[in-house]
Amino acid sequence: MYICVCNAISERQVQEAIAQGAGDLSDLQAQLGVATCCGQCAETATEYLPGGRYAAEVAATNAAQPQRTVEATLLSSVEVRRVA
Repeated sequence: MYICVCNAISERQVQEAIAQGAGDLSDLQAQLGVATCCGQCAETATEYLPGGRYAAEVAATNAAQPQRTVEATLLSSVEVRRVA
């Protein structure tokens, strides 16, 4: 579902931005461009933030995503990190 029609920003993109640390509408505006055109989506976008109506969906989506292991070679060492 699209949250912001003007900028073609989906619910999934909003959820991912919040999972990566967006904590308020200004963070979503800076990262995604939500509510930077007509502004009609601002209220809906804020409902996905912590404390909002859909915040539980964001948490459930993050918990349901499997952990991935990423291996990266940095100069002469290998570092393994878990990525959500």
